[in-house]
Amino acid sequence: MANGKRTSSGEARIILEAVRFAASANVGAFHQLVARETDLLQLDLVLRILLTYLPESTPPHLYIDLLQQLAHRAVHLPPLPSSPPVQPGNTLSDQDAKHQVRQLHLLPLAEEQDLRAGCTDQISLFLIHRARKIDVETGSIPEVQQLLEPFLDRDPYLRTWMISNILPLRRLDYDYYPQIDDPYTLEAFERLEGRPAVDSLLARSARAGTDEPNQSVRDLRGIVGPWVYGEKSRKRRKTHHDRRRSSMTTPSTNERSAESDEKGRQSAWSDVNEWIVDLALREFTTAADVVEHWDGPNDVDYDGFGDDEELDHDIHGLLVQRYAQAGLATIYVAGSTSTSTIERAHSILKKVARLQGLQEPEEFEKFQNVYTSTLSKDYLDQLSEIHLLPNALLRPENPLTFPENPSLAFASFVLRSCSLLQKLGYSRAYRATAKLAAFGKREEHLEELHKTLQKVPVRTRDNGSWAEVRQQILWLRDWRYESSGKGASDGETLLGVFCRIGRVDVEVELLKALLRASCYTVAVHVYCTRDQHPIPEDMVEKTVLNVAMAFYDGASNGNRTRGGIRKASEILAAFHSHFPESNTFSEANALIAATHSMSFYSLTLQHGVPFQPVNIRASKDPLSLIGRILEQNPRSYTKLDDMIEIGQSLVRAGLEPNETTGGSPIGKSQTVDQSQHQDYSLLESSRRITSMAIEASLSEGDFDTAYSYIVNRLSPPAAGPSKDQSAPQHSPNSRTKDDVSWRSAYLAGRATPAKSSPSHSSVRRLEQRLELLSLALILAPPSELAEILQVWRAVEGDLTNLLAREAAEEDRWNSKGDGSKPSAGSSNLPGGFVPSTADTDQVANRKPRRQSRATAAAANEEAPMGLFDVARGAAQAFSKNAFPLRSAASATKSPVEGVSKARPLSMSSDSGSDGKGERVRKRDMVANAVTGGLASGIGWMIGAPAPPKS
Repeated sequence: MANGKRTSSGEARIILEAVRFAASANVGAFHQLVARETDLLQLDLVLRILLTYLPESTPPHLYIDLLQQLAHRAVHLPPLPSSPPVQPGNTLSDQDAKHQVRQLHLLPLAEEQDLRAGCTDQISLFLIHRARKIDVETGSIPEVQQLLEPFLDRDPYLRTWMISNILPLRRLDYDYYPQIDDPYTLEAFERLEGRPAVDSLLARSARAGTDEPNQSVRDLRGIVGPWVYGEKSRKRRKTHHDRRRSSMTTPSTNERSAESDEKGRQSAWSDVNEWIVDLALREFTTAADVVEHWDGPNDVDYDGFGDDEELDHDIHGLLVQRYAQAGLATIYVAGSTSTSTIERAHSILKKVARLQGLQEPEEFEKFQNVYTSTLSKDYLDQLSEIHLLPNALLRPENPLTFPENPSLAFASFVLRSCSLLQKLGYSRAYRATAKLAAFGKREEHLEELHKTLQKVPVRTRDNGSWAEVRQQILWLRDWRYESSGKGASDGETLLGVFCRIGRVDVEVELLKALLRASCYTVAVHVYCTRDQHPIPEDMVEKTVLNVAMAFYDGASNGNRTRGGIRKASEILAAFHSHFPESNTFSEANALIAATHSMSFYSLTLQHGVPFQPVNIRASKDPLSLIGRILEQNPRSYTKLDDMIEIGQSLVRAGLEPNETTGGSPIGKSQTVDQSQHQDYSLLESSRRITSMAIEASLSEGDFDTAYSYIVNRLSPPAAGPSKDQSAPQHSPNSRTKDDVSWRSAYLAGRATPAKSSPSHSSVRRLEQRLELLSLALILAPPSELAEILQVWRAVEGDLTNLLAREAAEEDRWNSKGDGSKPSAGSSNLPGGFVPSTADTDQVANRKPRRQSRATAAAANEEAPMGLFDVARGAAQAFSKNAFPLRSAASATKSPVEGVSKARPLSMSSDSGSDGKGERVRKRDMVANAVTGGLASGIGWMIGAPAPPKS
């Protein structure tokens, strides 16, 4: 009934016949039936029958022609000549046919998501729905693409859906990664959205493990780019869904929808930009490849199916600008500090400049300050540390990454700074360097400068290289600095990695680095011999001394030919000619000389800590170290001159003994000038070191050396004229200030030698001790006299007992020699003879005379004597007897008398004579000396009147 009106039962049979042809994939018969029954089989019904019953495995080329003819439904379709006429079957009753038609349950053409996207074309809805069913049943994306391609020009929505879903899915699963075992389904691919979609689409490039550098670029160009193409449709579907869920619709809903369409693709590209920045955090090299070889939204491979001509020019420019900003952001998140990273970052800067039509930065070797004019104070005032945070790098208002001339200029200077620091041996990441230059404080800049200069000597040793290093450091401080020495003008904002440090301070640090690197020629030339000195001379002197003393303090050995002491000596020698009158240089040289001399002796401090040169400067009393040397080095006290020279060098170095030990530190004298005070300090140090040597000799049992040092070396000014006529005459009163002399004399006087040497008798030793104790009584303060006098009396008693024993022994031998009167005619000796009468009388008279003299001497000793008589007699004896510490008045006597009285007690004989020629015993002389000293010391204490002059 092609030309007549059909009953309802006939229509049902035709529909069932069409369903049967579709289900059996008899596309030819189906086509003929549709061509004959155009009034009944309308487009919607035909498409729904094909969608519901045509097997998904049917090759698309079999029914593409039918679909194309259906798309032009205004044209009558003739029957296909190759197919026989088809008549509807009459085997079913009318009622059964109608019932079966009602039970067909044909699928709708449009799915909800497509309706939300605004698609209304039935052919497009059929094709999209058919493509999804084919993917579910067969998973053959190439067949889907074959089905859709002839109809892409029919509907923009269909073309967008094809480009954003089928094209990237085909490339992902079939072209790029066919070996992947978990391919995407079309349904899952359509659900991808936002940043997770970008991560998922690009994840395979990371898992593939290929060495091809542009694999991520390929995926961005061929997968992500086409996928982003459909972001507008996805946003439209989401907006429509939200609008349906809303109970009210405002008048501006359509406007917001249009705005959402424009921003949808911007948001997708923003996700891509974020992925690039995150990739730079993990693999900067791969991210650099992406930025260098991919032009962003301009560079998408649509496989000839579409382009971005529909985008507004302003929006397109904005997308490229955001991508260029992402390129700059990758530099800030780069964690590597290698040379290749710096070079790749510089290439990214060039790429960003080309994308935005800006001036490209020059190579580092040809670097000129072409950007300094663009870094204005207004631009720097916009910067904040917040702009360096990773989540703030892609914000459009970020001045550090927004692609314009100031941001490129700042990035270029930071990159060159990184390059210079890397060449100097101190590598820093870009972000850390940018933060230091823009927001660092002075303390941070100074710390980084120290670290940089500490790394330089490892790589640079020659003088020529150090001259270049100095220029590089000065440029790092001021990006406007030129090799001619010109830098930022007055009023200009200083820019640089070390810009918070003053020029003088940087020069000081450079001088220190030059000295540490032993580049003395460059240091002297730059800071001492040039017409214009970078820093003042006094600061140069101070810096040189500080560095020298730093090497001194770090030395482990005091020998000036080794280690830190050698470096300190070399530094002082290099600059000494430029500071010939410097007291501090002289003090430093004296300190090194003393340290060098001390290095020849073994010395260990408390708890077994070995001695180091720094202990001298750290000690409150450096002279005490000489005492330790004397203690720990046997017989070192015999090198007294060497020890005194060490002590005097310490004094010349400004390291004087503490006041509590009898010295006077430099700078505290208020009555004498510096030179006189130093002379006095030198004298006091010599006396103190002599006292230490005396104590050391006594501890080793060498009394003779101790006695010799006291008599010949330790002569206090109050006891006699000093051998050093240059000593100051107005120094503090030694009788009240000097604790060295009397303590040394007292210590030696109270010492009891274990055994006398064969050349000295016990009487001689006791006489020497009495002599030393008498000196101690003269020099000691009144509060110490009682203790010394007690020792003196004990020694005197020993001497008296010893002399008594010697006298008794002498008498015994004399008596034995003289013998008793022999009897007549007999002799005590063999061959003896009988003495004559005259001889007998002579022997008889000799004994009474000896006895009378002994009786008279005993009477004189036992006769009572007043204290002042003793003092007066002692004073007379002290003025007459020879004593090494006589008063200055003895110099006025006659030459002969002076010679006799100038003889020390140690050189006098056992007997002497007074003014009348009578014999005077040694103990009487010592007693007189002691009581003479007491005459002026004790007499006035008890308030006794002075004795009358005889």
